[in-house]
Amino acid sequence: MSNGKESLSPSEMDPKDLPDVPALQDELTRDYLESTEPVREGYYTLESATNTFTLDFPEDMVVDETSMAGNEGNSESLIFYYDDNDADVMDQFIINYYSSIPDIEYSRDVMNRRAGEELDFKKVPTENENQHLEIAEMDSDDSTSYIAAIVRSENKQEIQVFTSIICREDIENNQCDSLKEEEKEKVSDVLKSIQFNNDKGK
Repeated sequence: MSNGKESLSPSEMDPKDLPDVPALQDELTRDYLESTEPVREGYYTLESATNTFTLDFPEDMVVDETSMAGNEGNSESLIFYYDDNDADVMDQFIINYYSSIPDIEYSRDVMNRRAGEELDFKKVPTENENQHLEIAEMDSDDSTSYIAAIVRSENKQEIQVFTSIICREDIENNQCDSLKEEEKEKVSDVLKSIQFNNDKGK
């Protein structure tokens, strides 16, 4: 017999009844999560505050309190990062959603200005046929890497992403390089999981 918990969202449940992971134990982050059931191992489905897109959210990250939705759902800022400040490598996502951007070249120019350099965007295949994803990577020093991405739908919705990957200061360069490469794969998986809600089921 059902105890009723299956129909409750994480935000409606007692934290004591939830998995002991940062994403579900953090009150703000719970508000964004659709279910207590992982979409894949270590990841839960996050629904944006504007209900315009979803992504696979890492269980060991939390949403920052400065994240916010714009008026009438036309824009949104979503920021999240690892809960453990002592992790060997830290990662922060800064995601900006826009309901309509007329031209992707304009977006590339905006991203270039934010990065302070010309970014080499490359198209990345995903399972979402009605979307376009392109990613650029850059390194500022031995301990820090950045990933920029543009996710765009056929109806001109767009998501711009900046991700910083930083090794802890006491990590040696060789180990840091390996850690950053592992983290880049995780970032890529999250970016590929982004899906605009009006494209689902197409």
